[in-house]
Amino acid sequence: MPQDHILVIVPLSTTRANEAYDTSGKTQPHNAYRKVELAPYVEYGWTKSLTLVSSLAFTHDETNYFGTKFVQHAISRIETGARLDLGEWRDVRYAVQALAVYHGSTTGDDAFSSHRGDIDGELGVYTGQNFSLLGVKGFSDTYSAYRLRPAGPDEIKLNVTMGFRPFDRTMLLVKNESFASIGHVQSAEGAQSVAATKLGLSIVQEIEAPVSVELGYMQTVAGNNIIRDRTLTLALWYRF
Repeated sequence: MPQDHILVIVPLSTTRANEAYDTSGKTQPHNAYRKVELAPYVEYGWTKSLTLVSSLAFTHDETNYFGTKFVQHAISRIETGARLDLGEWRDVRYAVQALAVYHGSTTGDDAFSSHRGDIDGELGVYTGQNFSLLGVKGFSDTYSAYRLRPAGPDEIKLNVTMGFRPFDRTMLLVKNESFASIGHVQSAEGAQSVAATKLGLSIVQEIEAPVSVELGYMQTVAGNNIIRDRTLTLALWYRF
């Protein structure tokens, strides 16, 4: 972010899942899971090269376990950290980001889930560049990171976003989010690894500077020992 500028994104999302991926990556029926989440995100350009980042997630989720409904309301996580711009080389911009993530809830008996009070540490690298495709301005943004989890095991993640501006006030975002556990968790079925890959598409429309609105959809398309969820998101963007 430019120095002394702020970006606020306030997404409201709803998630549903009725299937899960088993150990071999095949889908199977799963207890109905529903989640509604409000997760404001803030970036502040503290200096020309250092951006402070933070987010707070308020979550309401429900799991229907053989006719018994489990409901949870919580501040599910608090993230805070900073991103340091390393400069540009061969038209690619590089940055490193460090985050501390506090978990305020526990996801049932999931052996991979973080527990209430856990604090994860994450260190990642951003790369980004601009391009033009068939006369349309675009950009790519890649984030690869390692997350240290006290609940264990640790995980690696890779997020890739492709953005296109077909019109001056319209931005299309194609998103890919993936993660995989490092090592295994012990569950009733034995030692297992956890992984997921999600694909999504969003449109961000500027209403009137500095306000924009985003409408997006994301779905898990592959995984191991994780639910196959679908998420619809409506978000408000504000820059000042």
